[in-house]
Amino acid sequence: MNGIGRLPQKLNGHLILENIQETMIIADKDYRVQWMNARAIETLQPVLPIYQLSHIEELIGKHMDFFHSNYEEAEKLLTSLHTTYRTRITIGSQYVAEAVIHPIDTKDGERYGYLLMLLDFTDQAEAELEKERLIEDLSTPLLKIWDEVLAVPITGKMDIERGKKLTETVLEAVVKEQARYLLIDLSSLHSLDEEHGYYINTLHDALRLIGTTCLIVGLSSKMALSLVDSQCNWRTFSTVQQSISYILEKKNYRIAPIS
Repeated sequence: MNGIGRLPQKLNGHLILENIQETMIIADKDYRVQWMNARAIETLQPVLPIYQLSHIEELIGKHMDFFHSNYEEAEKLLTSLHTTYRTRITIGSQYVAEAVIHPIDTKDGERYGYLLMLLDFTDQAEAELEKERLIEDLSTPLLKIWDEVLAVPITGKMDIERGKKLTETVLEAVVKEQARYLLIDLSSLHSLDEEHGYYINTLHDALRLIGTTCLIVGLSSKMALSLVDSQCNWRTFSTVQQSISYILEKKNYRIAPIS
C-alpha cells in the first residue's frame, strides 16, 4: 500500500532519516552498509576497537554480518523478508541491541536494500545486570498463611528467567515449610497470557508430584474464559476467602459465625 499526500518541498527522505533520534543504518541488497545517520555514528563508536577499526567511515561497505554472530540463519530470513522483523542481536560479544529490520523494495517488488534500526543499544554486562535487577524486583514474595499453608501473589510480566526463578523459589519454600497447600493469587493480573499460564501450570504439576495441593485464587471471569480450552487441570477460586474455606473443610475445621 502506497502512502498518501506529498512531502513538503524541502523535506526529503535523507533529511527525515538524519533527524530521527534512533540508530539508523541502510544496507544494499547484498547486505553491505551504505549509509548511517548521525545517531548511528555516535552509537557505534565504542564498537570500533573490538574490530580493530580506527574510523567510523570504515564501517561503510561492511557486510551486515558485522552486526550478527549467527548470520547464516539471519541471511536466510532476510532473503524471504517482506515485512518488519524484530530480533535481539549481540555485537562483538560485548554489546546487545534490539534490531528492527525492514526490507526496501521497488514498486515492482525488486529488493533494493534494508533499513536497520538498533534500539536499546547497551553494554552486555550492563544489560545482564539490569536483567538480574528486574528479576529481583519482580521476585514474588512468599506468604505464610499458617502452618502447612503458603501463598504466592503473581504480579507483573512473566518471562523465562522469572518463571524459572518463581518455580525454584516456591518449590524450595514448600519443601522447607512442609506445606500441604499453596495458594497462587492471580488477582493482581488483568489477563492470563501464555507465559503466565505455562509457568503456573508447570508449578502446579510440580507441586502435585511432591504431594502439595495447589489452589489458584483471584481468577476473574475473563481469565476463566481463557482457560476453557486449555489443558490446565486447576482447582480455582474467585477469592482467597473461598480457598481458605476449602482448606479448613479439608482439615475438618468448622467455621462458626461470630456471635
